[in-house]
Amino acid sequence: MNTTAAAQRTARTATRRHREAAARARDLAEILRTRTYGHPHRDVLLILVGHLHTAAEAFENTTPLVMGGVTVTNVIPSEAGMPLLECQMVAGDHPQAGIAEAVFAYVTAPIGRRTTSLEPLGAKSPQLARQDAELRTRIALAEHRLATEGDPTTRYALLATLVELHRKFIRLGAVVATDNARPCNR
Repeated sequence: MNTTAAAQRTARTATRRHREAAARARDLAEILRTRTYGHPHRDVLLILVGHLHTAAEAFENTTPLVMGGVTVTNVIPSEAGMPLLECQMVAGDHPQAGIAEAVFAYVTAPIGRRTTSLEPLGAKSPQLARQDAELRTRIALAEHRLATEGDPTTRYALLATLVELHRKFIRLGAVVATDNARPCNR
């Protein structure tokens, strides 16, 4: 096989992954923007939306890294990575906004091939343990579909679903912590 053809195919793969990451960033920004209406932490959501738009533009305008004539397909450009890191920090600093830090990993998943890793919450109550397992399963299934579906409408719906599932997971974590702290569960 011609090495030039292989290099061009690798570059196309990298740019396709960058376009997919840009599309996910724009979808996630739109999902968060639609939640701003009447939201008590509208300002936080709008900050996240701005960072996501910056990341999307960076993915669209940054060419993949080439090292020694080889296109590197699994590197997130810093121009996109920094705004996404800002999103994670803002979401972490403002949990009352209801956006989990983990959802921003879905933007870069086409490039880095990494998604979230949710550990069991350690619920002592069988009912809460079942809810924990069910939520983690639903998140894993939605992540799998997001990784395999190419349709933009489906991608948007799955991202919206994942935002909501992660919100529920965080809330369940708070319930589990309270329940585990009860004297009968120590």
